Amino acid sequence: MIRSSSANRQYALTTGRRVRGFTLVEVMLAITLVALIMAMAYGGFRASVRATSTGEALIEETNQLRVTHQFIRRQLTLAQALIIEEGDEPGTQVRFLGDRDSVRFVAPLPGYLSFGGSYVQQLSLERGQDGLDLVFYYAMFNGYEPGDIEAHDGIVLIEGLRSGSFIFLGEDEDEMEPFWADYWERTDLLPLAVGLTLDLDRDHGLAWPDLIAPVKLDTRAVGASVPIQQRRASELIRPRQRGQNR
Repeated sequence: MIRSSSANRQYALTTGRRVRGFTLVEVMLAITLVALIMAMAYGGFRASVRATSTGEALIEETNQLRVTHQFIRRQLTLAQALIIEEGDEPGTQVRFLGDRDSVRFVAPLPGYLSFGGSYVQQLSLERGQDGLDLVFYYAMFNGYEPGDIEAHDGIVLIEGLRSGSFIFLGEDEDEMEPFWADYWERTDLLPLAVGLTLDLDRDHGLAWPDLIAPVKLDTRAVGASVPIQQRRASELIRPRQRGQNR
């Protein structure tokens, strides 16, 4: 049976019993306990959201690295021995340019990036806001003039790198032995292979697999037996001075 507050007081007076309610301390304790439970639940929810976001970001970055790795390998493998421009010396041509920080070559592009045909392409390691950025440039080979590729905006493939380097596989013409170098001297010829090492500098430990792309077109018909993937690319560079007789 439910009584009103006045009925409770009347009942207490007639029966001599005391009706007891909640004290202020008990109410404050209850509010504190509810607040603690809500804070713990919210903290667990935030942690689960962060874990989900981190996992999704890691998966997305892993996919980005995989696609970028495949794209760079494909483009370097399809490099063509076409003349990009005339060399500095009379009668010389430039078919391939390469050093530690960039490579420039001619190759076809995937259909989603081009209208068919060959394109002058460049991969560059450039200083960005959070470290080095791997940037891709391209310009149509048909009607190409020196400076055209610099006139186009680059596409950033990977951001925030700690370090990186391109390396090139050639053959010593005197000793008939293969060698790796971080500078390509014979701009009129294509290297046998191109390597790219990157240090991603990621807290979650995601790493870039060292890339070595054999160039399909070998203008010297040598190097078929060169063991180019038996060691890490960073261990394959043989010290060599620029201008050294090959």
